[in-house]
Amino acid sequence: MWHDAEDRLSKAVERFEEGAVEAARIMLRNLDRRGVISPRIDLYLGHCHLEDGEHRAAIRRYRRSIALSADSPAPWIGLGLCYGRLGLLERAIEAFQAALERGPEIEEVHCNLTHCHALAGELSKAQEHAREAARLDPRCPHVHRHLALAFLLAGDAERSLRAWRRVRVLAPEHPELLVGVGRAYAHLDRRDEARRCYSQALDGPFAADARFGLGDLARAADDPTEAREHYRLALEEDEDFEEARLRWAESLAALGRYDEAWAVLAPLLRGDARGDEVTAAAASILHGCGHRRRAVHLLRELVQAEPSSATAWMRLGRHLLEVGRIHAAVNVLRRAARLDPGETEAPRLLARALGRSGQGRAAIAVLARAAHRHPGEEQLHVDVAAALVARGRPSAAERALLRGLSWNPEAATLWAAAAELALEAGRLPLARARLRSALRRNRRLPHALSLLVRWLRATGAPRRASHAGRAAARVLPPGDEAMREYGHALLESGRAQEALLALRRYVLAAPDDPAGYGVLAEAMEALGDERGALTQRKLCTLVAAPI
Repeated sequence: MWHDAEDRLSKAVERFEEGAVEAARIMLRNLDRRGVISPRIDLYLGHCHLEDGEHRAAIRRYRRSIALSADSPAPWIGLGLCYGRLGLLERAIEAFQAALERGPEIEEVHCNLTHCHALAGELSKAQEHAREAARLDPRCPHVHRHLALAFLLAGDAERSLRAWRRVRVLAPEHPELLVGVGRAYAHLDRRDEARRCYSQALDGPFAADARFGLGDLARAADDPTEAREHYRLALEEDEDFEEARLRWAESLAALGRYDEAWAVLAPLLRGDARGDEVTAAAASILHGCGHRRRAVHLLRELVQAEPSSATAWMRLGRHLLEVGRIHAAVNVLRRAARLDPGETEAPRLLARALGRSGQGRAAIAVLARAAHRHPGEEQLHVDVAAALVARGRPSAAERALLRGLSWNPEAATLWAAAAELALEAGRLPLARARLRSALRRNRRLPHALSLLVRWLRATGAPRRASHAGRAAARVLPPGDEAMREYGHALLESGRAQEALLALRRYVLAAPDDPAGYGVLAEAMEALGDERGALTQRKLCTLVAAPI
């Protein structure tokens, strides 16, 4: 045994705690080579490997430490961190639970369990450990950060935002604060506030995530050019940001630049990141490049590798539907729906395929069964109503929406859809009542704001319609029909110059709508531009003419 080993071990631990990881590693390895046996040597060598990102080596050291000191929670915590960073959530949770049995009053363990359960989508367990962590250390901001993530993954952006506000109180300089708040605002459709948060975070350590968030906002606003630039810059900030690479390729494909998109995406297909979403994007890009057989072959490979995966079959069915192979898509999507009856996306795609193959009644039956199995899924009720309207059965569509509202009385989406049916039928008082119910539940719901503009114009209130249109323009794409109504309302209110600008934006975004050219011609006439008005009327006639 080497003399004075305990003193040298204490000095190595001090070096590590001071941040001198390399010096600590050298000292610990010297002790290990000289035959000094101590669980602390393996524990801190594990910490050194963890700091350097050498997770497998760290796991081996932590296991040796556990073998020498089975009652210590520290190596189990290190083991849980390694598994968590490798994406092995179940093993990470098991390791942290073992640490909890040995140290039930350690706040760090509860905090890490909150994070793991949040990533696993287990909100109730995450909240349980978060409460215990907050009791043990009320000043810890990390537990609230993990809770914010859990709420966001569960779809509760309001509670996520409140959790981030608690982080701001406890740690105003938290590096992830601005990006986290931006994500919560983005999920709440508060895009201007989300954009401000992301823009402020561009100088911080999470600049790549901020760029990615700005790209998602541009994508939601149907601006692939801006989205492409943000995703490209996000990848420049972090060259291993695989999701940014995928989105960059998709934005290039949306601009019709398929060869460039394939060059960007190809590294993901060669690496470990290849999965359903990457494969589906690759198939879509290959189809755009003209390699249709190769695109279908790629998705079939995915199905052959995972024949029991409903998601893989659904990806193949969606692609077949996009490329116009409707009958093949119907067969594939039927199989996807059988493999996972709890999935709602497969029945919706199957109904779309059936509708396009001329089987409207079968499409309605598929959607109705899915809505009966999943009454809490409000979008299914909307889809049933839309299919019934397409079949010329507005009364049955209204009954479907009211049935959905009996299950989801707080669903703003269903109230807005019911309001649209009433508006289309000319029942303006009923449309008003339903619109108020929708907006009371979600004041920023794009569909409800669009309907409000149309309802105000229908009731002869152009000034109020112009005010509503200005609010709707913040959340609606420029090609939405409500933007045309907004321009019309401005024109009727005597604000022809503003109407001209709004209608030009609408016509550029919706060039296939002849009514847009007609209203734009009226705005030009009001400003005395007879020649321009004549041109717009000719365009209106050309667009409206059958091909």
